[in-house]
Amino acid sequence: MAITSWIIELSSANMPGAMKVRLDERVIVGRAEKNQSTQPDVDLGPFGAESLGVSRQHLTIDAHDNHLTISDLNSMNGSMLNDKKLEPNKAYPLKHGDQVTLGSFKLNIAIVVSPTYGPSVVEQSSVQLQADVYPGSGQFILIVEDDPEIAKLISLIMEQAGYTTQTARDMLGAIRTFNARRPSAVIVDVTLPGLNGLEFCRYVRRDQRQNSMPIVVLGGPKTSESVAQSMQAGANIFIGRPINAQELAHAVTSLVQQHEKGVSTLHTRHLVGTAPLRALKPESRKDTAVIFVYGHPDTPITVSLKQAVTFGRQADKTTSAHVDLTRFQAVDLGVSRVHMVLHYKDNRFFVEDLGSVNGTFLNGRSIRPGQLEELENANEVRLGQLRMYIYFLTDEDKELE
Repeated sequence: MAITSWIIELSSANMPGAMKVRLDERVIVGRAEKNQSTQPDVDLGPFGAESLGVSRQHLTIDAHDNHLTISDLNSMNGSMLNDKKLEPNKAYPLKHGDQVTLGSFKLNIAIVVSPTYGPSVVEQSSVQLQADVYPGSGQFILIVEDDPEIAKLISLIMEQAGYTTQTARDMLGAIRTFNARRPSAVIVDVTLPGLNGLEFCRYVRRDQRQNSMPIVVLGGPKTSESVAQSMQAGANIFIGRPINAQELAHAVTSLVQQHEKGVSTLHTRHLVGTAPLRALKPESRKDTAVIFVYGHPDTPITVSLKQAVTFGRQADKTTSAHVDLTRFQAVDLGVSRVHMVLHYKDNRFFVEDLGSVNGTFLNGRSIRPGQLEELENANEVRLGQLRMYIYFLTDEDKELE
């Protein structure tokens, strides 16, 4: 059975945030009152709808196979579509980006997921999607999406295409799932809470065992910048909004088949340190660093620098704040018992070598023992031969929150 559901997003200057609505056949938009026999599916009452002339049952939005329509329900103050007045009880085509006015209430329409409506996919230059696509045979697809309604519909799309799915709502959940059960492909939304979803792309591309796993990025508007950022992060496919269910299933199925067959045109880069992570909660970000150890695709090390933190192997004496790197083959890689220390001073991060046997290196440059060297985001810090990539929130990032 083909996917027939749509997800649309309604936003307005009168609303504190966008509202997502799943649309299977029809939704009625208006304002609810206690004694109404039929309540609207979308209630604009809490947003001052009555004072702006919105009727109790003002208009409908109807879903068809490949398009939406809007109809005014003979409302008291009328409806407009992109400033054009609608005749009552007449269906008009509704598109992504349209503006609908109910009385004086302006409502912006965005299509998030549709059965067949939407832009074409953008492929990595080495990828060529197959014209003929065969259903999956139960392969596991990891979906990284924080919106439960969107995640549910994407899961249904992939399950109908012959796959099994699991959803993670944030990066750390995605990392745990990725390492516990390696998927055949990943579908990741860019706009995860507190963290750009491209960081999970980079995490996968750092992995030594699954570096070539197919990744499909679901982005916002399809701009040259957003596409380029996704490709640089290691995505094979970028799909902007509206997400076309048919194209999504086609892209994933084609990529999985090519990957399983070892098709040489499916290439990805092995990424190491790249952009800053934003996975931490705002209240814990100021003095917190997230650290990836190269070659180990497990959960990143998160350290809060309420005081200086030392790094090394298991120390002779227990220190109050010490990160033991033994599990990362630290002995074989020349890490001393207490090798280096990470400081947080004056809103800046510093690394200091503690007279280690094999030295500490910042971006390949040896640093002198006892000297504080300031870090920048995604710097490589090497202890002997053990490479780490350190991330933290910059002042510039804070302004974007």
